[in-house]
Amino acid sequence: MAPNVLMVVDGYNVIGAKWDVTQGDWEQWRQELIEALCNYSALHDILTHIIFDAHQRRQPETWEEVTDQVRVCYTGYGLTADAYIERFCARHRGRGQRLIVVTSDRLEWMTATGYGAEWLSSSALWQAMAQPPPRQTMRATAGKTRRGLPAAIQDRLRQWRNKL
Repeated sequence: MAPNVLMVVDGYNVIGAKWDVTQGDWEQWRQELIEALCNYSALHDILTHIIFDAHQRRQPETWEEVTDQVRVCYTGYGLTADAYIERFCARHRGRGQRLIVVTSDRLEWMTATGYGAEWLSSSALWQAMAQPPPRQTMRATAGKTRRGLPAAIQDRLRQWRNKL
């Protein structure tokens, strides 16, 4: 079943929330962000689109499927990630899927929420990705794997063990 949450990430905006962009390795930062989002998306069952500006590349829009849940878009020449995300929100409106836009650009988040999307700041995303994975205890549920045995069976095994 496909994830019911779609997160659209303004890639360079999120990078700027963590690293000093006046010095450093943009390619390394992109890869670290993509890797972190792959882990986060898998853990939380989120479909994620990471949008990077064309950044003065004279190339058409390109998409890269990193995992089943994470896709990276490099916008075409002359199109900013902000403009791309705004158009995406407008097209996505009314589809019934929860849409989260990640950016710290005030105008961008106002536009996204105007189209019905949720907003998450870039720094809040980094904080969320830094949190340890939630501990999940699986309970007895029809057709699902269980962690731990029902109390009655545990008691019965304890009785047998005490007899040894």
